[in-house]
Amino acid sequence: MSYIPSSNDLLAISPMVILCGLALVSLVIQFLLPKKDDYFLLWGLALIALLGALFALYYSTSSPGYGKYFSSQISLSPLTVWLSAIYLISGLFTILVAPKFLEEKGILFPEFFPLLLFCISGMMFLTTGYDLIVIFVGLEILSLSLYVLIGMTRTSVQALESSMKYFLLGAFSSGFMLLGIAFLFGGSGSTNLDIALRGLFQKGYESNYTKLGFGLFLIGVSFKTALVPFHSWTPDVYEGSETSLTGFMASAGKVSAMGLLMVLFTHIPAGVLGETWKYLMGGLALISMTWGNIIALKQDNLKRMLAYSSISHAGYVTAGIACGANLEALYYLFIYAILNLAVFALISYLETSKIHITVSGISNLSQEFPLASIALSILFLSFAGFPPFIGFWTKLFLLQKIAESDDLFQRILLFGAVANSCVAFYYYMKITIQSYMKTEPTELLKGEKIHSNPGLFLLIGLLCLFFTFGWIFFQPGSLL
Repeated sequence: MSYIPSSNDLLAISPMVILCGLALVSLVIQFLLPKKDDYFLLWGLALIALLGALFALYYSTSSPGYGKYFSSQISLSPLTVWLSAIYLISGLFTILVAPKFLEEKGILFPEFFPLLLFCISGMMFLTTGYDLIVIFVGLEILSLSLYVLIGMTRTSVQALESSMKYFLLGAFSSGFMLLGIAFLFGGSGSTNLDIALRGLFQKGYESNYTKLGFGLFLIGVSFKTALVPFHSWTPDVYEGSETSLTGFMASAGKVSAMGLLMVLFTHIPAGVLGETWKYLMGGLALISMTWGNIIALKQDNLKRMLAYSSISHAGYVTAGIACGANLEALYYLFIYAILNLAVFALISYLETSKIHITVSGISNLSQEFPLASIALSILFLSFAGFPPFIGFWTKLFLLQKIAESDDLFQRILLFGAVANSCVAFYYYMKITIQSYMKTEPTELLKGEKIHSNPGLFLLIGLLCLFFTFGWIFFQPGSLL
């Protein structure tokens, strides 16, 4: 029997339709206009697409409203709407910041704009999908777009190596997810999340297909979230990618994977039947936050340090998800995404001298680039969770929720997260120490002259104000 989508079905996916539609238009337009004129038009179309999708997302909360659409293949809920909003905001920031840096390095290709739109639409399908096939297709759309975006820097062997490494390991993770979907379908006869995961509620050998399939599916998700031991691609890909694109991947890309994990764990039954998955993901979270922070301690390259710290942050969020702190984890992801966008944009600005930014290389930065030094200190202190910056409140809200239970395992996770936050504070604080307390001339002056960028600093300045005072009016309850 054929199914004809209703108007509500179409309204539910209207943000993705806008993104994909204008991305297809952009692919055609680039061949019809002179090369010198097409960049501005493509940039304008991408900006219109993102703003239009953001408005359509807001409109969809009232018409058609929260619920399931396309025969329960698409689900709109406060969680999925906020996740989609993070992707769109990350895309807007990237559109405003990245093209200038890409153009300066001669790697701004017309395909950048439609690829970015396709990538965001894939993220939205990934977390809005309520069917395993829709989720997998969304994952492949965003993954393929990211592979190409990372490899756009064709003149850099390191970028091409990063793209290939990400592609090969991503293909293996997709294979695990697809095999997991096959087992889930075999155990339930359906790819709908509600039905496919029903076996997790059951005991006996009848549920083994579902449990095996869900475990394999979680392997693929763990790769995308960069949890240990599925994290090896992260430092190389972060370091090799163009920095402004790394910011997009570290914010929207990481949030989409964590968002999928959050959606999956809303189906985990409470009580005895859900304890196995709680212990499994909680254990990975504890290992990830510890391993990421320990390895980050000895990193000198700033992007590699951020890569390993992202592994630890994934551990914090996963611990919250495993313990049922979904609202606090969502708040953490929102702040973490914006922090990543700001810090990678600032690093990209300093890297216009064609120097890889290192911790030792920013010594005496406050004397040469005082505004950049202030912004960098605020951003890294926020990452560290130093009060009164908003990073402190994100961790506090998350850990408070974990601490509400008397469960021994949650207490272990709480102790591990607090101890790891102390470890992380050491290497984050090194940035402020190097830029303000070291007198050696900064290595940045040895490269080409860094041109001023008032627009970027206005944007980062506003974000720094938000990171300093935003916790007063923006708290987890604001997401409801």
